[in-house]
Amino acid sequence: MTSEPSIVIDLEVEIDYGQVYIYSVAPWRDDSTSDAVLRALDDARQSGRWVGVVDGLIDVVVPFRKSFDAPMRVEVWSEEPPLDNDAWDHVVDADFDVCDGELVFEPSGGFTPVRCPESVPSGRYRARVSGRGYAEAAEGAVGVDSYRLRLWPRENERPPELRKSWPGWQRLG
Repeated sequence: MTSEPSIVIDLEVEIDYGQVYIYSVAPWRDDSTSDAVLRALDDARQSGRWVGVVDGLIDVVVPFRKSFDAPMRVEVWSEEPPLDNDAWDHVVDADFDVCDGELVFEPSGGFTPVRCPESVPSGRYRARVSGRGYAEAAEGAVGVDSYRLRLWPRENERPPELRKSWPGWQRLG
């Protein structure tokens, strides 16, 4: 197994209305009437994963309203990376495709998207979305949440998989 990612990109993202969208091509780019964000939110809630996946959009839902300058690490691996769920509050795997090397993080509410400062190789990936600092941030602490997006090549499509659930969702959900 590969022990290190081939690409590591650190950036800061903004979360608003308790969500950040991850996409390569916005589902609304060619269809201004797209309701992908609403369907992704429904998927996140109804599945109990709190990460929704619809039309190439990943909606990461968090248990607090806002986070400015939240650290996000993007890692690209040549194969599935080792699990380290103990280091994270919440972990979900999902299929995700990168087109034209573009990776975008957008807070809910139509605020300015944050484009990944470096290109990510285009391809069909499995993505592992991890978040931590949920309990502290849900109680009002600022600047304690952080995120990671790990990508590795996939051959077949698979449904999203909840790897670890933050126990606070049971109280909030």
